[in-house]
Amino acid sequence: MGAPNYAALKAAMATGGAYAGMTDAAVLAAVNAATVAQAVDIPISAVTQALALTGLLPTVKGWATSPPAVAGSVTQAAATAAQTLGLMVGPPPLFDSLQMSVPATAQAISGMVSALVSAGLLTSTFADSITALATQNVSQASLWGWPGGVIENDIVAARAMP
Repeated sequence: MGAPNYAALKAAMATGGAYAGMTDAAVLAAVNAATVAQAVDIPISAVTQALALTGLLPTVKGWATSPPAVAGSVTQAAATAAQTLGLMVGPPPLFDSLQMSVPATAQAISGMVSALVSAGLLTSTFADSITALATQNVSQASLWGWPGGVIENDIVAARAMP
């Protein structure tokens, strides 16, 4: 993470900015609140745990060597997704994490999960719980370089910038 971005803070407080016309206290509350959704990677251990808690882990691990047959609602895409998910959770796990912070990877994983749900191989509730792990709310302050949050002196310094 880089140095705090005072220019971004100043611009956000200026006329037309997201925090224009707010008091310093209101700006502090707004920029330090964890309200900005950010894509994060999902550890494979979290996926494995979710599968274990729902009783799906043995089935999914079995898909690595014996994917579901293509028939009825099970399309080739669903069978391939099932086998890939089975390989991902191992043993040994294929990856340490699903890199959901990488848009192309997130799109591919989303497509796989959708295919598995459409085929009836995973429930939408399970898919939603896994997808929720890929989003974390962070503060605007942290995105601007203040991992510990903006303090009142930062507001004063930003407002005083030329």
